[in-house]
Amino acid sequence: MSTYYKPSGNFSPVSFIYFILSALIIFPILALIYTYLIWYIPFIYINFFITAGFGFAVGITISQLAIKIGKVRNTKIALLFGLLGGAIALYFSWAIWVDLVINAGESYGNSRIGITSSNSKISQILGLALQPNLLFELISEINETGTWGLRSSTVSGIFLTIIWVIELLIVLVISIFTPYIRAKIPFCELDNKWFNEEILPAYNYIKNSKEMTANLENSNQQSFDELEDATNPENESHSIFTLFSSEKGESYLTIENKLAETNSKGEIDFKNNEFIEYIAINRTLKDKLLKK
Repeated sequence: MSTYYKPSGNFSPVSFIYFILSALIIFPILALIYTYLIWYIPFIYINFFITAGFGFAVGITISQLAIKIGKVRNTKIALLFGLLGGAIALYFSWAIWVDLVINAGESYGNSRIGITSSNSKISQILGLALQPNLLFELISEINETGTWGLRSSTVSGIFLTIIWVIELLIVLVISIFTPYIRAKIPFCELDNKWFNEEILPAYNYIKNSKEMTANLENSNQQSFDELEDATNPENESHSIFTLFSSEKGESYLTIENKLAETNSKGEIDFKNNEFIEYIAINRTLKDKLLKK
């Protein structure tokens, strides 16, 4: 067994079926919800978080269906699914958004903030989605005039294009990264199932992470001897151990330090540092850890 877990690169063909079903059923629903939110919430800063949430929802869908149930242990396929999934979801969002622009009605508000009522028409959305040339032509025309303003000025042209590119990058980066992380989780090839994941009770903060890493790489239990239960993990620095176990006896460990810091509001925030990811541990180390 190697020192650190490495994905085998295998995958199940059924993962592609789950991805296609997600692209045809779930992504359009997520795109509809996302597009209506950014249409009716006229706050660009809030829309930034909504966009990130949209990318995360797409990524989680791919992770749970195509990657987890589809048993994808190939990070390249995970990246491909994430890229295609994010692009497809955004494409549906664009078709819905353009349809909202076409069917826009009365505007409400003032020169600083306002919303425009509109309703989607499924037949028009499908027509736009099935005619990419027409869709991008309309997007180009909308870009020239703009549909919304910022500080009493209509956003259009290069500035609007930059905002759209930022939106694209946010969604794609998150939708790609999430499935990639899922595909790296330990998988037992003999059992053909994912390792059992168990988050152990919080331990004291690991001050010498390099020493801990070196000891584990050499199957030395010395670092475990110094572990103590965290007294107040909600407010003090501590460490989190995540154990991955298989029925065949293999075990891997991930360790994350959480450094407590007080923010400007006097509240406790934690700075996370995952300094060990999926390191192999033998039965002796595993048993000692579980007895702590």
